[in-house]
Amino acid sequence: MKIAFTTIAAAMLGIASLPVAPPQPTDPLDDLFARGRAAQASTKTITAAFTDTSVSRLLRDPLVATGTLVATMPIRVVMNYTTPTVKTVALDDKHLVIAWPSGRNREDLDISDVQRRVNKYFTDASPKQLRELFTITLSSSAKDNVYSLEMAPRRKQIAEGLDRLRIWIDRDRLLMQKMTLEFPGGDSKTLELRDVRTNVPVDEGAFAILAAKR
Repeated sequence: MKIAFTTIAAAMLGIASLPVAPPQPTDPLDDLFARGRAAQASTKTITAAFTDTSVSRLLRDPLVATGTLVATMPIRVVMNYTTPTVKTVALDDKHLVIAWPSGRNREDLDISDVQRRVNKYFTDASPKQLRELFTITLSSSAKDNVYSLEMAPRRKQIAEGLDRLRIWIDRDRLLMQKMTLEFPGGDSKTLELRDVRTNVPVDEGAFAILAAKR
């Protein structure tokens, strides 16, 4: 669950920023994805504050964590958690690293296969392919000023690991605000972004944890 959430979140960051002056839409979903793909080429860096909320049958109350993230494209993402536990979660196209302060504990996982599946089902899929893989609903709320994209798996292979993916996009800035993954059995993970900035200078040292993979 942790790996699926982190890798899909990173994939969505890659198509989070959309052009401010879109062409006249034909099909709303096709237009949204076309603008997202076009924006990928111009989005080099992303920084944001985040709230990560976990709901689990094993927990009495949701577990809420906060921190900041920095990302560069092609995909490198570092999430620095500050509450309730200080830790760093980082990934690139092949590795997921989870580290705690003072080097007391560190996990290094090979996520090559997971990343290939995420690319196949999300990042590289065309709108036509996405419609074959998911039942997709796109709506717009003037009250909340967001577009809401809901994706429910149509194929058993995907449904075994994911019940539903929901993404909320700011209608003015056309940036991803929030993403929720709902898993079979009732568990869920939500990533909510604040103060999102794109194409700002990023210190390469922020990604040292990935360079130090073991």
